Amino acid sequence: MPRRITRRLAVAPEFRDIDIMGVVHNCVYFEWFERGRLSIMNEVLSLDDARRLDIAVPVVKNSCEYFAPVRIGDRLELLTRHKIDDAFSGKLEFSHELRNAETGALHACGECVCALANMRTMKLLREFAPEIMEKYRRLK
Repeated sequence: MPRRITRRLAVAPEFRDIDIMGVVHNCVYFEWFERGRLSIMNEVLSLDDARRLDIAVPVVKNSCEYFAPVRIGDRLELLTRHKIDDAFSGKLEFSHELRNAETGALHACGECVCALANMRTMKLLREFAPEIMEKYRRLK
């Protein structure tokens, strides 16, 4: 039976993230979303394991909807959710919500879909290696 897991990360904009309008530039949100996605994936597939097994996890779809600007000094919380199925379907789907940590106001939400590929051939994989699938199933 599918289940959802959630990871929460504190996020704080830095000076380098700010654009000419004084708000966080749109591309920075994708960096934050990546942190959320990796907070889950690193529990399953470390970079060392990925290299050893020749597995790449390419992003095949990335989207973001912006609701309120983020400014320097805003304290944020990123919620990343991932649905875990009993069997791997060939894609990994993540959803993200970026909220003000103090007020709960929604600043942005997004989605990311990743695939698995053989790093040498770049052909898509339809399954995790058994040792990785076991870690994946145990995620909480």
